[in-house]
Amino acid sequence: MPRLTPFALAIAVVLSHCTTSTPPPQGQLAPVSAPIPLDPAVRHGVLPNGLTYYIRANHKPEHRAELRLVVNAGSVLESDRQRGLAHFVEHMAFNGTENFHKQEITQYLERAGMRLGPDLNAFTSFDETVYILHVPTDDPKVLDTGFRILQDWTHAVSFENDAIEKERRVIVEEWRLGRGAGGRIRDKQFPIVFHGSQYADRIPIGLKEVIEQAPAEQIRKFYRDWYRPELMAVVAVGDFDPAAIETLVRDRFSTIPSKRGPARKEFAIPDHKETLTSVVTDREATGISVEVDYKRPPIPRGTVADLRQSLVDNLYHLMMNQRLAELGRAADPPYQGAFAGSGALGRTKSAYRLNARVNDGGVERALTTLLTEAKRVEQFGFAETELSRAKTLFLRSIDRTYDERDKQESARLVFDYIGNFLDHQPAPDIATRRDLYYQLIPGITLAEVNARAGQWITSTDRVILVSGPEKKEAKVPDEKQLLSVFNAADQLAVTPWVDRVRDEPLVAQEPKAGTVVEETKFADVGTTRWKLSNGAVVLLKPTDFKNDEILIRGWSAGGQSLAPDSMHVTAELAASVVGRMGLGKFDSTELGKALTGKVAFVGPYISELSEGVQGSASTHDIETAFQLLYLRFTPARRDEKAFASFMSTMHGQLEHQEASPGFWFTKRMNEVLTHDNPRRRPLTVDALKEIDLDQALAFYNQRFADASGFLFTIVGSFDPVSIRPLVEKWIGGLPSAGRSETWRNVGVEATPGVQKVKVEKGIEPRSSVRIVFHGKAPWSLDESLRISSLAEVLQTRLREELREDRGGVYGVGAGGGLSRYPEEKYSFTISFSTDPKRVDEMVAAVFAEIGKLKAEGPDEDHVNRVREQERREREIALKENGFWAAQLEYLTWNGLDFGEIARQHQRIAAISRESVRDSARKYLDETQYVLGVLDPEKAVAIKP
Repeated sequence: MPRLTPFALAIAVVLSHCTTSTPPPQGQLAPVSAPIPLDPAVRHGVLPNGLTYYIRANHKPEHRAELRLVVNAGSVLESDRQRGLAHFVEHMAFNGTENFHKQEITQYLERAGMRLGPDLNAFTSFDETVYILHVPTDDPKVLDTGFRILQDWTHAVSFENDAIEKERRVIVEEWRLGRGAGGRIRDKQFPIVFHGSQYADRIPIGLKEVIEQAPAEQIRKFYRDWYRPELMAVVAVGDFDPAAIETLVRDRFSTIPSKRGPARKEFAIPDHKETLTSVVTDREATGISVEVDYKRPPIPRGTVADLRQSLVDNLYHLMMNQRLAELGRAADPPYQGAFAGSGALGRTKSAYRLNARVNDGGVERALTTLLTEAKRVEQFGFAETELSRAKTLFLRSIDRTYDERDKQESARLVFDYIGNFLDHQPAPDIATRRDLYYQLIPGITLAEVNARAGQWITSTDRVILVSGPEKKEAKVPDEKQLLSVFNAADQLAVTPWVDRVRDEPLVAQEPKAGTVVEETKFADVGTTRWKLSNGAVVLLKPTDFKNDEILIRGWSAGGQSLAPDSMHVTAELAASVVGRMGLGKFDSTELGKALTGKVAFVGPYISELSEGVQGSASTHDIETAFQLLYLRFTPARRDEKAFASFMSTMHGQLEHQEASPGFWFTKRMNEVLTHDNPRRRPLTVDALKEIDLDQALAFYNQRFADASGFLFTIVGSFDPVSIRPLVEKWIGGLPSAGRSETWRNVGVEATPGVQKVKVEKGIEPRSSVRIVFHGKAPWSLDESLRISSLAEVLQTRLREELREDRGGVYGVGAGGGLSRYPEEKYSFTISFSTDPKRVDEMVAAVFAEIGKLKAEGPDEDHVNRVREQERREREIALKENGFWAAQLEYLTWNGLDFGEIARQHQRIAAISRESVRDSARKYLDETQYVLGVLDPEKAVAIKP
């Protein structure tokens, strides 16, 4: 039995009416209404002015802290004249405060090695606004400044008139990005989902006319009204001294003056007896979906009884979703995918949701299936075997979290404390949570889980949402047809579910083990290389970055390139087809059940130049992972039903993609960038007709028939001595033919010279611009870093010019890279979206910035930012298993020694104004690029 904390002993009374597999703990009992305590490692308090704080020391990642300012105010609090101003205020917080003029916050943190977006960000939702800082802690000044920034945001945002006017245009561009089929469908569905509530017309982005025209005083008023200490929390989790941080928080934030303001009320979402229906079609919709929401009271939180009920609900959802997934693997599946679950609907309601994405004409069938399965559970319940598996999965999950308790990421922990402040969600320490799971889950009965079906599926407070393309082929039903499905489902006769399992070993016949015939140590990177008797090579890198994580990768040269053009589509999808077939004697459903409680996955891939496997495992389940790897190299199962299911799902995913303006833009750009090479044409419904099951299996089997050319990497929490017998058995026992092969060049070449692409598709007032520079260039690690550094500098300068100075974009991307195989080439892409009327202006500004970089190079400040960002990112990467797995594979693929990992810091230090300038001259060749513009259709574009 797991160790019990004192709190877990105290709450054992909850089990007094349950049958458990372990003796109940002894000790003082407490009522089930006992609150779940906050993690004792958290320093939590409320300042005299009402501001709440949460502070917790956590050392993963090292020398970093996650800081949050949480404001219990969002768009639902806006008046009619303020729709969009909660989000506007969030933007203004980055445009100047009492201590940071205009863009100084962003500039300061970038100089400290942080990046706008991943490390410096914010979001506004209906009910709250959250500001996000990720800062280094090994520099006390930077850490202190991070808290100063939070302090300024609470009460000292500048709201200068010129900054407000500039930011209007930026927010309009963000609004523009959110338009399209999804935005239009949402606009019609939200008033139905939130019927009769303030939420119905308070989408956080707001109204364009308010963003453009709201008086500056209205923006300031929202800030004055709602940014009050009693509505705020400061959350700090990181590698620091918590006592010192608590003192800092008290000193800084106690000085914020209290002030009066309107009451922070919650907004009801009214009940309704009738069924509300929304059927929306849109000419640019690329899929068909159906959802039923059953509105419920808000999900209770905080007590032991609440946790127990949530576990009952989650067990139900898990088992229901496993059934829905199994039905989705039928030869003629009723949907592409389906989901059942509960979630919050605002703060005053929750909803039980049934959702499915379907093929043409499939809404009524999918809806019938969802309702039938709910009825099946209500009438016959789940099986004891299903509940046993679900319980095992939950307990295995909490065990893994507990095993990583000293390696949990700070970014994950902050969410617990944000939820505790805003929604009173419990945030106990992991030991308490684990003990509660072990106390509560064994006593949950099948009867109480089964009872949830009848409690959730009701005829009142019901909402039906359907969306799809404006095409006859979609056959989207109307309201009357949808309601008839419910009436018919009530009359359906159902039979009990058959829980199909296969109780056999994963591997029917174990292989004859090979041996390690050669061992090489790379002490500088803590890596060992084994050559096995079958020719396979294994690189081992034991780490202590995680307590219970092992990553397994393997690859060999060849890939899709070895298939003729005539079967390229088959080769491209061969690994996906095989992945749907299961393994060995187990089909996909049987395999999933057989692996219950195991944390092990190994999946195959076939890329253009290589084939291989990628997987991960718990230290406890590493042999299972090796067995899965071994089975990936055995002849693939042939399952015509699984293939039919795969083809049906793929057809549904592709049948409406051409409704998207982006599809046509990407297609046309690829035609120019690849000279219309048939291997780069988009996958379409017509292309699916080329897939042949037997050819796919044969090609897969051929690519994985010989392990002698494979390199495997194993990185994570393992001991090489202990793992050696497993490697020799499951990798050393793989088939070996000693063949010598590599990839072939399939001849993908870009159209030379300057090419202009113009596509007119879409009905929203938005243009997308993509500029792609390309050409031949020698590959090296030095040059790879130089081109990526150029991208970082240029992206920052374009953000400052296009967004901050001109207000013409919300964001701009710049990225470049070199490839070595099959030919040494470079590609550099700049992309953004903007007002169609400003395309020429923005493009001209981009080329002006390019010209400045070529002529003058960047200023030292921009170069310093990039160097520091690269250095800081590498600090984190060097302590991650994924980084090492990728690096070992990448360096071997390119024939380089592992010492290059340590030498990267020298390459970072060598980034200079001159190197960036020279890279601009080399890679931003204005005689060799493609300029693509996606404009809306002039005849039908919606007016802004």
